[in-house]
This record gives sequence, structure tokens and C-alpha cells, in this order.
Amino acid sequence: MYLINFDSGEAVRKFHEDDRSHLYHVCLATGDSGASALHLYNEKDMLGEIYVGPYLSFQPDLSLTLIKDGVAGYALAALDTRSFEDTLSKHWWPAILEKYQGRSPENFNEREKNLFEYIQNPPLRPEEVVKDFPSHLHIDLLEKAQGRGIGKAMMLLLLDTLREQGSKGVHLGMGAQNSRAFTFYTKLGFTLLDKNDNEWTMGLKL
Repeated sequence: MYLINFDSGEAVRKFHEDDRSHLYHVCLATGDSGASALHLYNEKDMLGEIYVGPYLSFQPDLSLTLIKDGVAGYALAALDTRSFEDTLSKHWWPAILEKYQGRSPENFNEREKNLFEYIQNPPLRPEEVVKDFPSHLHIDLLEKAQGRGIGKAMMLLLLDTLREQGSKGVHLGMGAQNSRAFTFYTKLGFTLLDKNDNEWTMGLKL
């Protein structure tokens, strides 16, 4: 069942397990501040297993798939960030770490080594953010699906769902160089909460 149908033929539905590998591909194809990172990684699933897989496995009700000539994007959220982090520490990261420990990490390229360090010690989101913005989300669309209001519609659906589930606020992280994303989130009402050289954090009260 589709949740949103667009006149141009795109449609949004809840995540199906068959989507997983395609959504990992979307993550990689947008993984360089919105541009393709396909050429930057030899381990093609690594980005997806960090930034997409946890939501598909543990928040499937808040995982949306965009269909446009195949899978073309996703919007993902976690209702309770702290609970989500605890679940991942017990049921996700150990298995992912074991997988990549068996793949000769010393041969990873520099980007993969950074991701491997992330898997070994996943960062927790700051308490000063989570206390007022307990939920978090992110969205990625392939270029062919951008610029026509599809991302906005997916975000609004996800934000409405978080409100219905009782969230008082939501935050997200974005690449510091991704000015297009900053403009997009600002138009949705997000404000800048924190920034460093690599990542900016934005929040929205619900």
C-alpha cells in the first residue's frame, strides 16, 4: 500500500525487507555530501550498514521507501534516540563489528578505516540535543528524485508520524558542506543547534 502517490509517477510506502540492498545503494550513491560515493569505498555495504540498516531493522514503522523507476530514496527516523542507541549497542553493532573484523581491516582505505572506528565505538548523541529533541531522522534521495517536492512530502509524513507517536522534538545531522540540504531543512522549520567542521546538527520542536 502506498502512503503517497505523486502525479509524476513516484510513490512512497513503508519499507519492505526486499528494499534493504537498494536502500544501501541509495546511501552510497548520495554518501559524499549528497553526491555519489560509489568510487570512494570498496566495501559497498559499509555506509548503508551504519546509516540505514539500523532503522530498517529496529524502526521499520518509521522507515519510508521512495519508488521511482525502482527504489530511489528513503526517509528514516528513530522515535527515542537513547533507547535506539541502547538497542543498537546490544543487537546491531556487535554483529557488524564481527563482520568487518573478518575482512582484514588493515587493508581498508582511509574512509573505510574511519567507518570501522565508528562501528567499534559508535558516538552517542549529545544530551543537550536529545533532551529537547529526543527523536532523530534523515533522508536521502537519488538525483532523479530531487527538486520536485518529493523529499518535502516524505519529511512531512515522517514528522506527522513522530508527532502522532508522542515525540516533542526531532533532530538530524548533516554534512557541513551540504548547503542544499541546509536550505531544505531550514524551509521545513529546522534551526541550527550545533556545528563543527564536518557536521551540523539541526532541530525542530514538534
